[in-house]
Amino acid sequence: MDKEIKQGPEEILEEKLIKVQQRQEWKRFFIECLVLMSAVYVIFHFIIGIAFVSGHSMEPTLKDGEMVLFYRLDKEYQKNDIVIVKREEDVHYIKRVAVCGGETVSLNETGELVIQGNVQQGTLPTEGGIAFPYEVPESTYFVLGDNRIVSKDSRMFGAVSQDEIEGRVFLHLGMVW
Repeated sequence: MDKEIKQGPEEILEEKLIKVQQRQEWKRFFIECLVLMSAVYVIFHFIIGIAFVSGHSMEPTLKDGEMVLFYRLDKEYQKNDIVIVKREEDVHYIKRVAVCGGETVSLNETGELVIQGNVQQGTLPTEGGIAFPYEVPESTYFVLGDNRIVSKDSRMFGAVSQDEIEGRVFLHLGMVW
């Protein structure tokens, strides 16, 4: 005994309406996810960057393995800004701006680095580096690592241009990944 269930036109229309609404909800969900993913991509590709500290040249401020976030849209930097510098062949450095363009870096009689008359603690010139006194060209920056004994910085490769700076670090996470 097969029982046939007969539906009226109203019930059939209601079922179809529910199916259409479910499809619309999935489409809306998919579009929202696509918009969100696009926004995250744009933010992290053009505005905000993520980098990981590699090495000990910025200790004690930044430790090996820490993650930093940097703002890509800055085009002018000030002394003490921590910046991401891109050098040849995609080598990136995290350094501190020590001198802005137009200023002079020199050595005192004991060989210590002198910036605007201030002796830099624990900073000596490096072999094979630049000649002192060094006039930092306009629109460039002389960058140093905080741990100058092990840092490869402007003492080796000279001032960096604004084009070589990818951004200014605004946040570092003290966790080591």
